[in-house]
Amino acid sequence: MLAFIVAFFGCGQKDEGKSQAEKSKVEEAVKEAVTKEFKMYEGAKAALEKADKESKERVAKEAK
Repeated sequence: MLAFIVAFFGCGQKDEGKSQAEKSKVEEAVKEAVTKEFKMYEGAKAALEKADKESKERVAKEAK
């Protein structure tokens, strides 16, 4: 009976370790995805700002 209890709790600890490793992998994947999306957003934002600036310069030049 005592061996069964020790084995039961021992297996539970292994599952927790495995679960924690899987959780860590998922967290890392989410972090990478969010970082990638944020970099894409920053790039699009910079491109839009550049296009807006060029457009305003062109309009100002044509108005002269």
